[in-house]
Amino acid sequence: MEIRLYSPVNGEIKELEKCSDQMFAEKMLGDGFILIPSSNNFRGFTDIATVTMVFETFHAYSFDVDGLQFLVHVGMNTKPLKGVGFTTELEIGNIVNKDDDLFTVDLDYFKKNDLSKETAIVFDINDLNSYKINNLKIGRVKQGDLVCTITYEFISKNEKKILEPSTDSKEFFNISNKYENSAKLINKFVGGSSNYEEVYNCMTRLRFKIKNKSLVNIDELKKTNLVKGTVWNGAELQVIIGQDVYKLKDEVLKLNNQTIGVKNELGLVSEKISITRKMLAMFSGIMAKIIPVMVGAGLIQAIIAILVQTNIMPNIIFKTGSKDGVLIAEANVGWVILFIIGISTSYFMGIVLAVSAANYFKLEGLMGVALGVILCSPLLFGDGGRLGMGNDFLILDLGTINTGNPVLDDITKIRINTMNTKIFVIIGAIYTAKKLDTWLKRVIPVALELMFRPFIVIALVCPLAFFGYGIAWNFFETLFGSLIFYIGKIPIGIGVGIFVGLWQVAVIFGLHMMLGIIVMIDNLANGGHSVYGISSISVWAQVGALIGVILVTQNAKLKKEAIGMLPAGFLGITEPILYGINLPKKRPLVSGVAAAFLAGAIASLLNVTKRANTGIGVFQLIGFFAEPQLGGTAAISPIENGLFYLLACIISISLAVLFSMMSYKERASEKTLLTKTIKSLITFAQLELNLNKDEVTKIKEELNQTMLNLDKTTLKLIKATEKNIQNWLKVKEKLNSVIEKEDSIKTKIIEKGKILIAKSKFELADIYKIRYQSIDNSKVIAVLEEQIDQLFKQIDLDKLNESIINIERTIIKKIYDLIHIKKSILKDVENIIFNNLNSVQIYYNLLKSKEENINLNLLIANLKQENLKQIKR
Repeated sequence: MEIRLYSPVNGEIKELEKCSDQMFAEKMLGDGFILIPSSNNFRGFTDIATVTMVFETFHAYSFDVDGLQFLVHVGMNTKPLKGVGFTTELEIGNIVNKDDDLFTVDLDYFKKNDLSKETAIVFDINDLNSYKINNLKIGRVKQGDLVCTITYEFISKNEKKILEPSTDSKEFFNISNKYENSAKLINKFVGGSSNYEEVYNCMTRLRFKIKNKSLVNIDELKKTNLVKGTVWNGAELQVIIGQDVYKLKDEVLKLNNQTIGVKNELGLVSEKISITRKMLAMFSGIMAKIIPVMVGAGLIQAIIAILVQTNIMPNIIFKTGSKDGVLIAEANVGWVILFIIGISTSYFMGIVLAVSAANYFKLEGLMGVALGVILCSPLLFGDGGRLGMGNDFLILDLGTINTGNPVLDDITKIRINTMNTKIFVIIGAIYTAKKLDTWLKRVIPVALELMFRPFIVIALVCPLAFFGYGIAWNFFETLFGSLIFYIGKIPIGIGVGIFVGLWQVAVIFGLHMMLGIIVMIDNLANGGHSVYGISSISVWAQVGALIGVILVTQNAKLKKEAIGMLPAGFLGITEPILYGINLPKKRPLVSGVAAAFLAGAIASLLNVTKRANTGIGVFQLIGFFAEPQLGGTAAISPIENGLFYLLACIISISLAVLFSMMSYKERASEKTLLTKTIKSLITFAQLELNLNKDEVTKIKEELNQTMLNLDKTTLKLIKATEKNIQNWLKVKEKLNSVIEKEDSIKTKIIEKGKILIAKSKFELADIYKIRYQSIDNSKVIAVLEEQIDQLFKQIDLDKLNESIINIERTIIKKIYDLIHIKKSILKDVENIIFNNLNSVQIYYNLLKSKEENINLNLLIANLKQENLKQIKR
């Protein structure tokens, strides 16, 4: 097959490899060429094409040309323009030829803002057996000039065909790509991932919610090997697969995620996300990946704690000073190996964090590992330093001060130290490295890139992290620790209670090591025991808050995740709990902080102090039954100390369970959200328009009257709908558990079978093949699927949506009638009200929230600040 390509605009043609953006230069999105436009109006670039996608920001367009999928991407890094400088009347499904107008671009605007005009015209090559770009016209061209021809041949049906399950074990265990290949073909024949809003499955069918039916190639879809048939149900396309449907859906989702990852770099993903959401997503995305490492290392540490307490294993230390410790250099090598297995990931967690951050920011190669090793270098660790987490080096002494606060006194000492626990320093360094690396790719010649790009990244980022980010973070840590020191001195247990309550908050932000300095100073001053050392009570408060969530939540998926976090919590590892549930849900975190405060204050009044270090979690209790370690005198006996500490932990976990159960809500109610929005909007209008008291009162009364449309009947309908959704999700979670269990067993059998085939043990492989084929939960799955279908029918979203839409229209109309502020702000308020009224569907992922571009409370604060400035003048 052959097609002709024409220049859509006056300009200059260049080879694709010369594009400044590596995504295009390396042909990640296909082959083609670069056009530097010199005129504004773009016309068709081929004899006939079908528009398959118009991106929200108008900077990119997709076309189908005789089966070839083309992308026209105007400018590099033009997504942030949000459509400014582009105009078009194209719509999906339009058929255009080379004389039709496509879109216009304001090149003067590009020039003023120093934006690249490079326009990539590329076609997808993944489904081609062969292709050739013929006679590409390099250099100046005019609109309508023939640029090149493309000859191509699609992969033949025989080559596409996937092997059916075979009776031969050798074939059976070597068809791992079956689902991946089928997913690619199905994705193509339904019109690509951009042609459906959602993909899901039942027991035998893969279901797509299709946007444009004309782009679906049913004939080719039916010929795909794993496809047994197709059924249309309105806009839903049901592709009949059979029992392999779950595996196939996973491959489709995996394929889509890979595509989105590449397109996101180019701004081809149109979803808008606020800065706050991006930051939270970044933080949780990086931290979530290191949770398994924390849990695994925590279990080893627990074993070490038991061995040390039972005197089977010596207490290994890095430097002299502890009367019952054995220097690591003098310990038995077997114990040393166990010791480093347990503690290395804690002492050098920054390396793991750097790798996770590099993975999140897509920093290429092993640069994340290299930067992590440098910033957390074992060479800087020495004998552990003041806190046992690494040495620090004094580089500048600004003098000596004596404030009575030993933490604040240290603020004049500018130190460089290892970054093992400095979460935000490492994340900042990796982010900087990614930005620098991306820029260097554009400016360094390819021949010199291998040598100089990594050299420049390491040479610039590492000193910046140590002497810039690190020093700034140390300063912040010192101020934070100083504040907590003063707070800790508040009498009748209140200060210690606050110290204990805030410990887990400090853990979230990596500030707990500064609090550890306070514990160390107090421990030395009191001869080996410290009241601030009872901060471990906060661990049990967060565990208790999590248990409270487990007891009250109706979200089956959340409950399952929470139960899975409990073992780590009992071992003293709270990061999974904090980052996974308590922090995102907010109220459990606050419940835990409040419970820890009260329990810590009670423990302080009972004179409880931390004495021996016997591990973390449940094993920490043992150390509270010891005498002070450095010969100090405590107010109570070891037995009393241990029992009172145990009592404080019980109080902590009990109060946290209670507070969490009382305060936890799956989500804020529609009425609560809407009331807050209306209240903030009225306050903003009052400040912006300088309304008097009577005008404000009138607006309040009329809007409150309008809000009565959200009446008891509607709220009752929302509550009933939520209950039905929860029941539906419970059964879905049961189904997922059955599928996950079956999938886990089958995966292990496949892995074992491949090993046997590799060793030519075919008879044993036959046994494993039979075992694989005998695993069949289809009857159980069928029952659950039927239940899911029946429960979903009970969720009357149409009735709910009809009610919500009417209420939304009434409220928005009244707002426009009463509040005469900028239309752009009112338009953004519409999105907030939409999210308020549709809270239940958004929370359970049945509806996508609209972007909230403004924060009314922030706007109010800014107006108040401006008013204050005017008063002072």
